[in-house]
Amino acid sequence: MAENPSILHFVHVIGPILGLLINAISQVLVCRYASGFGLLKSVFVGFVCGLITVFAIEAVNYFAAAVSISHLLGQLCLCMITYGALSYCYFNFVNLGETARRIRILRELYDSKSGLSKEDILSRYSAKEIIEKRIGRLLSNGQIVLKEGKYVGGNSTVLLMNKAMILMKLVVLGKRSEFD
Repeated sequence: MAENPSILHFVHVIGPILGLLINAISQVLVCRYASGFGLLKSVFVGFVCGLITVFAIEAVNYFAAAVSISHLLGQLCLCMITYGALSYCYFNFVNLGETARRIRILRELYDSKSGLSKEDILSRYSAKEIIEKRIGRLLSNGQIVLKEGKYVGGNSTVLLMNKAMILMKLVVLGKRSEFD
């Protein structure tokens, strides 16, 4: 089947960008208005909503442009890689602002009218408290479980996301980590 030159060709460029927009909007709405969803689950829901959007756009484009199935599969792969890369950037942007201690310390210093002493900062960010809070979050999310006085892995979407990120790093960087 021959392709007709039209605006439909630009859908391949717009699709991943629109998917990212839907991703971000869905994530924010779920995070703010859906009870029981934390930040991580809202990011996952947003990613899936954006992914469905990209698939839907490509499906509509396939039927509207009357292209071959091989062309559709090639464009779908390209759009999925592009959407995945954009979503990876969005996830890291959200994660940076939420979890990076350096950003949080700067934000607290900015919010403090009279400044903070080194002791004030150290009291807020003791290693013991940070580990206790992280273990508490991992336990409450079911990502780890306490068995016979030892922590073991539980149902972890974070681990699944980590594996997906390692795969993206392999594709983009050609190695498992930027430090390898």
